[in-house]
Amino acid sequence: MKKYISTSIKSIATVTAFLAICLQGYSQDKKQEISISVAGPGSFLKYSGGGTIVPGNGISAGIRYSYYLNEGLSIGIGAEYQSYNSDAKYASFSGQYVTKDAENETFQFRYKATNFREEQSLSYINVPIAIQFETPGTTQLYVAAGAKVGFAIKGCYQSTFQNLTTSGYYPQYNVELFNPAFAGFASTNDVKTSEQDLDTKVSYSATFETGLKQKIGNRSSFYLGAYIDYGLNNIYNKNGDKSLVQYNPDLPVQLQYNSVLDSPSVHNVRLVSYGLKLRFALR
Repeated sequence: MKKYISTSIKSIATVTAFLAICLQGYSQDKKQEISISVAGPGSFLKYSGGGTIVPGNGISAGIRYSYYLNEGLSIGIGAEYQSYNSDAKYASFSGQYVTKDAENETFQFRYKATNFREEQSLSYINVPIAIQFETPGTTQLYVAAGAKVGFAIKGCYQSTFQNLTTSGYYPQYNVELFNPAFAGFASTNDVKTSEQDLDTKVSYSATFETGLKQKIGNRSSFYLGAYIDYGLNNIYNKNGDKSLVQYNPDLPVQLQYNSVLDSPSVHNVRLVSYGLKLRFALR
């Protein structure tokens, strides 16, 4: 996560410096426009998986600098904060794999879960670049399209189980142990894991926005539009497929809970955002 934060800070600094240079000549040149925006609510991680993926909500806030090539056409660059949230839900799932216990004996670790839910949350700094066309008049129709590069600044997930049953099958003795709990074998209700980091990559997205621009006075305007940002790349690299419940042989056993994004059933994790965008602009 530290490398993503470092990259994000450098990118934000670059965009901030660029905007500062643009602002130096802003008061003398009406070809330039500065706007601030808020947007939402749809914002989530989109991926294929074995369970039910529930898209969540997020919020965006940003600043944009635009330069007008003529009265109807401009090109803009900015920086914005965007949050993303998704829930993965499974009515039930199970798994098993061979591992070793605290006494270095080989056995098959088995687990079964009911009503599992994983909440996923990401925060990104996006750098959008877009071309905007607008019609003449006091009330204008505008259309903007372009691309965004997003840098992860935070990511986490948290899991809950209505019931989790774990056991160990020892084929050399032909016995399956459902206890003791200190060895990692038990049936537990209402399990809630601690919040864990979720590391994701740089995101590349296509963006489209359209709506109305209302002029207010000589130099200010108000935008109201609909937008969609759609991720073009997979933002999650698996370090090999992992079981959702991972055995740890150190006594007393503390089970590890991996993200569903690490499971073999999940592929192609992308970021999607859509909704309404409000912008206030000075030109």
